[in-house]
Amino acid sequence: MQFNTYSYLIALAITVTIFWSLPQAMRRGFVLAASLAFYASWSVPYTLLPLGICAIAYIFARGISKHPGKARAYLSGGVTLILLAFIFFKYRVFLLGIFHFKGSDLGNFVLPLGISFYSFEAISYLIDTRQGRVKNVNPLDLALFILFWPHLIAGPIVRVRELVPQLKFDRPFAAPMLYRGLDRLLWGLVQKNVFANSIGGWVDDGFVPRVAALNTTLDTWFLAAAFGLQIYFDFAAYTNLAIGAAQLIGVSLPENFRFPYLAATPPDFWNRWHMTLSRWIRDYLFFPLTSRYKDSPGMLYFSLIFVMSLVGLWHGAGYGYILWGALHGCFLVLYRIFGRPSPSWLERAGWRLFTVIAVTSAWIPFRATSLDQTRTLFHHMFLELHLQPSYSINFYLTVALLGLLVLIEPLLSEWETRFEGWLQTRPSTALVNAYLTKPLLYAFGLFLFVIFDDLDKKFIYFQF
Repeated sequence: MQFNTYSYLIALAITVTIFWSLPQAMRRGFVLAASLAFYASWSVPYTLLPLGICAIAYIFARGISKHPGKARAYLSGGVTLILLAFIFFKYRVFLLGIFHFKGSDLGNFVLPLGISFYSFEAISYLIDTRQGRVKNVNPLDLALFILFWPHLIAGPIVRVRELVPQLKFDRPFAAPMLYRGLDRLLWGLVQKNVFANSIGGWVDDGFVPRVAALNTTLDTWFLAAAFGLQIYFDFAAYTNLAIGAAQLIGVSLPENFRFPYLAATPPDFWNRWHMTLSRWIRDYLFFPLTSRYKDSPGMLYFSLIFVMSLVGLWHGAGYGYILWGALHGCFLVLYRIFGRPSPSWLERAGWRLFTVIAVTSAWIPFRATSLDQTRTLFHHMFLELHLQPSYSINFYLTVALLGLLVLIEPLLSEWETRFEGWLQTRPSTALVNAYLTKPLLYAFGLFLFVIFDDLDKKFIYFQF
């Protein structure tokens, strides 16, 4: 059941109703059962994989806690087993292709949903246990931490100390909590069906090889921007749906986006885009790798490009993803070399413009069907300049309108915050909002979701 399906929304309503009708002592078991049922709706046999990852994390974390002298060995063993499962299911075809190995049945397995996310969460638990940041958690809490359905498939990537304390499910029911959850759910449905899906068809057509080969410079830049907007609204929609669903049962998940296309610098972009992945990479990969190279700029720059290339590879088994990550690594290096702590207004404007152009152009290898297509589209963007439009005027207008929406998002968010604060000082108006305005807005959001429904079109990050 995908988050943008009628079956999921009905199941969610039933699950939330049952959850709040149960005594607190039964809620943890019920949520775990609901999470397993959610994953099993995709594949019953594959539920054994996240359960197996949970078992590995639990066994090796206990070894770390009980045998401090062998903690490093237990950590290495647990991380290695998780990575082996991760690599086998996600990268075996890619690796077999590199070595030109054919005739094997190893390529006949499908990519398990969410493996990139729950594998990273299990690894973070082992590392945090080794570093003494968390204590050994019981098997039920660990299973809930990994399998909790709102974040199971595509994040946000959470940590034990963020989620496990909330798994007592001891928060009392409150109407504001319900409204916050519904707000995020409805906004997520609109982001997915109205914004992401509406531009997705043009993006798919634009990257068809025979079409892409004929794109002009204007077409290619708008196509890159269109995909950047599509993947943003698509992934932000999933995140809002995840946060909203968790909020309905009293659980707070971390934010994953903070107006990324308004970033002032390349590092600022990664402080705003897929924030939970960025901090995971920073804390568990980049800092440990670069701690020994603080006095060696060359090695630090190499580490940045290497780590970001791994970020690209994490997204998918393909050279385009690696190139996308390496490009972002180069952007970060350029900022470290030329950026200044106290830039002038002109420098700030220059870095902001560079960031938008760099991020937009880097979406080309991420979405392109091959490196050859990437080279062709980059050639159109930067070398063979032709400004004639080739697509329908509606394509360019849609991209421009969605771009405008991205620009005013912070303003809309600020207005919403002020309005909520204003309502708290006027109880009578707050009642009208709760019982009349909110239901009407929810009905309008559901109406948009229904009329823009595109046959339950999958979320982009499901393939990662």
